[in-house]
Amino acid sequence: MRSSVFKGRRRLLAPLVFAVLLGCGRKGGDGGNTVVTPPPPPTPTFRCTDSPVMVDKVALKCGIKRADDVWEIDVVIGSPTTSTDIGGFAFDLLFDPAILKYVPDSARAGPMLYQDGDTPLMSAQVMSGDPGRLVVGIYRTGGAAGVQGLAGVYDQIMTFSMKAVPGAQFDPDPGHLRFDMARSEALDSSALSQPIPSITFRDQLLLSFQ
Repeated sequence: MRSSVFKGRRRLLAPLVFAVLLGCGRKGGDGGNTVVTPPPPPTPTFRCTDSPVMVDKVALKCGIKRADDVWEIDVVIGSPTTSTDIGGFAFDLLFDPAILKYVPDSARAGPMLYQDGDTPLMSAQVMSGDPGRLVVGIYRTGGAAGVQGLAGVYDQIMTFSMKAVPGAQFDPDPGHLRFDMARSEALDSSALSQPIPSITFRDQLLLSFQ
């Protein structure tokens, strides 16, 4: 009698033990159907990179990021310059209007041409009929003596801002913003504003959206 009762209890416990063992083999108690949500992709950002500027080279440098889609760009000259008679600069900047826009009225003269208390004259305008060309002229006022670029003090020629066009697709081309070399020169302080051969322009800035 006791043996038959024990056998009956064993038959009743067997399914219960099996269920417990099965439950222990599952992870998280959800039957192995856990859904792992992948992290969101990184948000693309408007980036600016540059490199050191060599003496007597005029180049673009990353300035201040004014907004998520706006970078302030510095135009600087590697200093100290060999010329001490710099009266101004005239240059064109080329950019792709499908991905970049010049921020109107953002151009400001830097300290370089303000030396000796002079207030330089400056113009920066997108050329009519050519939306990808910014024409810049900055000169010391008539009669003011020329100056020398000095590192960390008088090496910034001007600043301006560029805005990324919404939805713009940037490729790896570093030429999104560059000088038109044929129309870019440093000028002396003479009445005829003669070019200064020792000062040249160089492209070394990269704007990207990634």
